[in-house]
Amino acid sequence: MRGWTAAVAVAMVLVGTGAGAFPVQVPVGAQGEAPDVAALRAQLAEKDAQLKQALAKLQMYEDEADFLRAEQMGIAEAVRASGLPERQQRRLAVAIVREAERNNLDPLLVVALIRCESSFNNYAVSGVGAMGLMQVMPDTGKYLADKAGYKLGRHTNLFDFETNVNLGTAYLADLISRFGSVEGALVAYNAGPGLAKRILAKKENRVKFMAGYPAKVVKEFRKLKAQQERAVSLRAEQPTVGRKG
Repeated sequence: MRGWTAAVAVAMVLVGTGAGAFPVQVPVGAQGEAPDVAALRAQLAEKDAQLKQALAKLQMYEDEADFLRAEQMGIAEAVRASGLPERQQRRLAVAIVREAERNNLDPLLVVALIRCESSFNNYAVSGVGAMGLMQVMPDTGKYLADKAGYKLGRHTNLFDFETNVNLGTAYLADLISRFGSVEGALVAYNAGPGLAKRILAKKENRVKFMAGYPAKVVKEFRKLKAQQERAVSLRAEQPTVGRKG
């Protein structure tokens, strides 16, 4: 036993003096990196910062283009009913255009639905618990967010107007795809997909229900389209009037 202890002691002495010791890699550089690795890391960090700046600038340009479209379509005027601060009104108008076009919808259809669902009351809650501008049910919102690859979190996040428009617009587009028409989708949006199938299956129920909520949204949509067309005509006439003067 004493012989084994002595052998260990000798080995420790040798390690301490460097004789027979295993090679130890000494850190190089401020954070233990070789200078060329540290330089490469710094270059990558700089490129990443430049990319983020470029993406932010691109987003700004895209937002400007979307807001211009929102103004031309009368959406910027419509969102004033929300009572939100001016900067948030701008973001809401941009969100409506962006999310509608992302889902291949007419932005004015989204505006029409919001008017009929909440009258642009950002904090509206229905009797059955639907929330926000587009009156999204919490369970539906959670499902849609999961499908889009992110977590909704607390159901009160549906009061965030950008989140609400994102989810509500995606839901409307999905229902149009599933039910084959805007009117059928509006039945499902209002009554729920399960009940909508039963309503649409019977002519008497279908005709009666279509005359209610779907007709209201479609009427609002047509009114908005007519206003847009008048505004386009007026803009087209302005250069002619200027030249005559």
